Amino acid sequence: MTSSTLLSIVFMLGLIAIGVIFMYKSVKGRLKSKQAQSWPKVKGLVLSSEVEEDRYRNPTGKATIAFIPGVVYEYNVNGQPYTGKNVIFGQTNYDYIIASRICEKFSVDETPDVYYNPQNPAESVLVPKATEGLRSLVPGIFFIFSGLMIGLFGFLFPY
Repeated sequence: MTSSTLLSIVFMLGLIAIGVIFMYKSVKGRLKSKQAQSWPKVKGLVLSSEVEEDRYRNPTGKATIAFIPGVVYEYNVNGQPYTGKNVIFGQTNYDYIIASRICEKFSVDETPDVYYNPQNPAESVLVPKATEGLRSLVPGIFFIFSGLMIGLFGFLFPY
């Protein structure tokens, strides 16, 4: 086995591993959202609702500001009080307008439906059907496909 073939294999496996990680994170959020749609629901009470700033650097190093709808709510399951923060499952960084709309929908003293996990009532969500904020499958597919192509070309056209 030549060093170029070995390099192709390592590069191929690295890209496939990255793709699998992206796919796992995407599918995990979608499955959790799907499961939550069948969870029991109770009425909750919104305790606080405000847009929070999140400053971070994106992968290219550019400083970015995202906005998070900081909604805190309480609910009771079988007489036991719980506090939750999940509006949706998935990424919660939005632009200011969308984050503001979410906070308006779940304003203080509103009584939204709270979906809770019957096996773990401390796990809850307000909007289980939301698909926004869920990771896309495209990056995972791209990395897996790229890894397979590099591997294929490395084996078919060694130099």
